[in-house]
Amino acid sequence: MSKRLPKTIVGFDPGTTAGLAVLNLSGELLLLKSLRHWNRSSIILEALSVGDPVLIATDRAEAPRAVRELAQSLNLAVFETGKEEALEDKISVINEYASRRGVSIGDDHQASALYAALKAFNSFKNDFRNIELNVERRISDFKEALIDEVKSDLIRGIPPERSIRERLSQTTVQSFDANLVEQLRKQLLEERRKVEVLTLKLESLKSELRKTEFKKPAKEAGLKSIVSLTPEASRLTSLSPVLGRREKGSGELLQVDLFTELTSKKAKSEVSNMVVAAATLKGDLRKIFKALSLKGVRILILDADAVDEEAVKEAAYHGLLLCDIRSLPLEKQDERLYVRRSDIRDLLKRKRSLLTEALIERLTQLSLK
Repeated sequence: MSKRLPKTIVGFDPGTTAGLAVLNLSGELLLLKSLRHWNRSSIILEALSVGDPVLIATDRAEAPRAVRELAQSLNLAVFETGKEEALEDKISVINEYASRRGVSIGDDHQASALYAALKAFNSFKNDFRNIELNVERRISDFKEALIDEVKSDLIRGIPPERSIRERLSQTTVQSFDANLVEQLRKQLLEERRKVEVLTLKLESLKSELRKTEFKKPAKEAGLKSIVSLTPEASRLTSLSPVLGRREKGSGELLQVDLFTELTSKKAKSEVSNMVVAAATLKGDLRKIFKALSLKGVRILILDADAVDEEAVKEAAYHGLLLCDIRSLPLEKQDERLYVRRSDIRDLLKRKRSLLTEALIERLTQLSLK
């Protein structure tokens, strides 16, 4: 059984450089860092790496848009200070906590995020303490009653181990239905968050593709524009004519790595581009897809008869778009293979719902294991 992640309060200070602070519900600091060139997806992944967020906090009287959007992505409430705090008060709170906990604060962004998380925690501090005392008292009462029952069972000739097992079993049965419902509810929320993170990754990929569209083409000898096909550029709907003639290159188009037979070993050692084409896949598909994902591959093109629904779903789980060569034709130019960025964008639009359904189905299967 995997270790349960603690519930957390996330302090977030957006800006060119973002500050992120994560506290558990006992007030202990789990994460404090600054992030440059961040996006919502990277903030979510950082927060989820150390705990299960239950509240997003800001040090502002009114939450900035980026804070509200982060909370909305995680389906959480936002804590706001309600009024603008004096700088001296903020410094006092932060310094007192840092001194008592031995925390080193790197910059103003971290300080603002930490203050936001501390302000939110302190607003619940007394209620948290009352809950701790109440639970401890109930556990103590239950413990005393259980000991008393086991002792009386011993007098009746019932062994202590059997008595404890039966008494605990009775308690478990009484609360089983409620616990099951709560467990399923939490699992559903967790799967929804995973889907949100994966959707953000997909949006990030589309954003990267859009950015590359505006880059100037490299000026290389022998590489001509293929806005309209020329005698030097031809459209391919089969891998057979070019297998075995892979060369390096770059330009206006995205270059494709080509394999006659792709294995996980080749995926780890021979892949260098974000688009890969292969006639066949050999070996465990999960290992191949995982290796490609780790190498930064985002699209895998196969011959039409090599693609099936299960493979598409498995690839989607690993962040790969698996398609046949008819869906994303290759362009051959100077013995090199390329794909058009416009074709990729069109394919993403057509396959968006399919990818989302595959991800949701896969996550549902995992939650039921």
